[in-house]
Amino acid sequence: MPKAWSIFCGCPELAVDVARDAERIGLSVAPEVRERPWDGAVEALRDGSPAALVVEDPLAADIAVQLSEAMRAAKRRIPVAVIGPQPLGLLHDLGLPAVHETGPLVAVAALLELDTARPWAATTKELPSVDRVRLGESVSHRSDGRFVRIDDGLIAHEGDGPTSKLIGAPRDVAAAVRALRASQDPSRPRVPVVQGVEADAVLDVILGPKRALSDPASKAALGPYDVPLPIEELCATPSRAASEAARIGFPVRVGLASPDLRLWDHPDLTAEVYSAGQARDAFRQIMAVAKSRSADARLLGVTVSASTMARTLLHVRMEPLAAGPILAEIGFADPHGRASADTTQTVLPATAKALERVLLRLRGSSLLLQGTTPERTQAVSAIGDVLMRLAAFVHQWRKEIEAVEVNPLAILVGGELEVREACVTVGDAFSRSLNASG
Repeated sequence: MPKAWSIFCGCPELAVDVARDAERIGLSVAPEVRERPWDGAVEALRDGSPAALVVEDPLAADIAVQLSEAMRAAKRRIPVAVIGPQPLGLLHDLGLPAVHETGPLVAVAALLELDTARPWAATTKELPSVDRVRLGESVSHRSDGRFVRIDDGLIAHEGDGPTSKLIGAPRDVAAAVRALRASQDPSRPRVPVVQGVEADAVLDVILGPKRALSDPASKAALGPYDVPLPIEELCATPSRAASEAARIGFPVRVGLASPDLRLWDHPDLTAEVYSAGQARDAFRQIMAVAKSRSADARLLGVTVSASTMARTLLHVRMEPLAAGPILAEIGFADPHGRASADTTQTVLPATAKALERVLLRLRGSSLLLQGTTPERTQAVSAIGDVLMRLAAFVHQWRKEIEAVEVNPLAILVGGELEVREACVTVGDAFSRSLNASG
């Protein structure tokens, strides 16, 4: 007889809901309320018991990684229910079959008790059409059994034997099947290492107190990692801006360079110009507007960049997690994408297949992954290469920096990528080391 599921909950009401849903399908559970329920789940797995987790608040990324590592070590899945509005993509990327309610959580546990490697792949051909629609497409494999509808409208699973096992209500089973499918590949490659990086060159840029680096300084730190940077020059005078614009070739973009006024917050502090005279005028106008906007802002001048045409703009933010991997937030940087909060989170490094799933979670994914299959593969590869290089930078300097933000990462019309503006946030590691030595 299978062991009872140790289900750790964040409040008594959730424990009652889990017990009620489990009783309905005859699943043996032992709900327990804890202030830090995820700790209980990890302990139960170490003891060899099946465990699940139900919380009402979003799980922090570090805790999710901890659960994923415990799951991997125990070679046993951890069903997770997050009652709040947290997107589940990050949890699925970590291999955690996550759902939004206790009913689907109990259904996941019931499916995991089946003696089959792919419980979500049982055939649905014997179900009524409405339940087939709810469960979605299902692959028919003899070893995976079949779903059937029984009394009270519940869904059960039948294998080769005469007995059937209750799984849950159709909508709960549908959510459980989707969660198991989405979390079936938790594999993660190692953090890539970019060869030939001169650590001293990077250290010269980031050395110092806690601060946010300007765009030129951030790009100088990222440059050794071969991220795709635009052709551009930092110019401190109008005449230098005009000469560099002529050297690069018109049209060019002229944008403010300041650690205090970011172009993603002040898009009017950039302009496209078509002559040396316009470059001089743009310099003066941008500097004047910047000074009027913030008298205390540090103004380094302007950057003059080769003008390129983008078909999509992405916003990427990365930070190192204490548990090891890199947390990455990816979204659209255009006004519509920002207004709709079209973003998703994942952990890096990731395989190309996993990264494609991450990008497909974006509602505007068709803007990124369009065309033929080879074109989609090429797009995923190009985006993945930049993300992995950024992740390599964050990983190598995880003690010194807090985050890296690229806004925007431009996907150009020809398929190339370009880091148009970057911000590296340096932590207090250097200050702490000085205090410790003193």
